[in-house]
Amino acid sequence: MNTAFLFIFIALQVLDIATTLKALKLGGREVNPVLAKAFNYADPLAVMVVIKLAGVWALWYVDLYVLTGIMCAVYLWVVDRNLAVVKSLQSR
Repeated sequence: MNTAFLFIFIALQVLDIATTLKALKLGGREVNPVLAKAFNYADPLAVMVVIKLAGVWALWYVDLYVLTGIMCAVYLWVVDRNLAVVKSLQSR
């Protein structure tokens, strides 16, 4: 069960990276204060890839399908919010 959730989680991480980069390109900002600060020191793509890989590894290591399922739901919401921001920025 956790394998399926991990694949969904990975797909959501890719979508989060893509939509975040699109929003940043359109003039949006990162609302996560830790990531926003890290973006001042390194390329946003590199920062997000490292963070996302760590998250995937942690969920794989812990191997709790309930936790992975919850994180999938959280990132589904994050991607939805990112898409709303992108749409809003494009309509300006």
